[in-house]
Amino acid sequence: MYAFNLRLFIFIFCALAWPALTANLQAQAIKDTPAIVHFEAGLAAYQANDLTLAYTEFLRSANVGHSDSQFNVALMYENGIGVDKDLQQALAWYRKAAFNGNSAAQYNLAVFYENGRGTGVDFTEANEWYRSAALQGDPMAIGNLGMLYMRGDGVAVNKVAGIALLLRSATLDPSPTNNAKRNISGTRGLTPQMITEAQELADRMSKVKNMLIPLDQHLILSAASKAAGY
Repeated sequence: MYAFNLRLFIFIFCALAWPALTANLQAQAIKDTPAIVHFEAGLAAYQANDLTLAYTEFLRSANVGHSDSQFNVALMYENGIGVDKDLQQALAWYRKAAFNGNSAAQYNLAVFYENGRGTGVDFTEANEWYRSAALQGDPMAIGNLGMLYMRGDGVAVNKVAGIALLLRSATLDPSPTNNAKRNISGTRGLTPQMITEAQELADRMSKVKNMLIPLDQHLILSAASKAAGY
């Protein structure tokens, strides 16, 4: 059921973010907190290939609410890196990071629910977390949300909404790792009117801060039209 792959490790991303943490005095104060100290120790241990220590340091940081560390702990449990593989623990840590606003965790959590990893398949939860990540501009989450509407997984089939979301995903991330364009070209039964409506919806979503508002407006109108027999 995968439309896209799970989000990869963010160790390197976090390492690249270090200079930003020291950009001003406020950031320096944050850097000195125990959470950041253990987070950086985890990065150093990972880069030194001491995976057990990396897990331990990330866990210390994660336990005091550091969302990137929570995400890393989840990934380590998911892949058995520095700790025994445990998908239920991975799910639990993704949830903690997701509730702390980590968009990568929100995306991975949605993939877990969509595919029944560490839990039963739950399209409602998948939809919720894809939406949360989409609100933060995550192209892959936007694309996966679109695929839920294309297939009717936990929602009513709405190919206009699905194509519109895939168009936004492809625009935000045109890289070869994003399957949005291939998913669009592989969709059968699209009419010129559906494509036009999808393009118009994608355009409306691109012009507002909260892309879910025009999406939900479209879904409500579509449901009303269907109920009325149009």
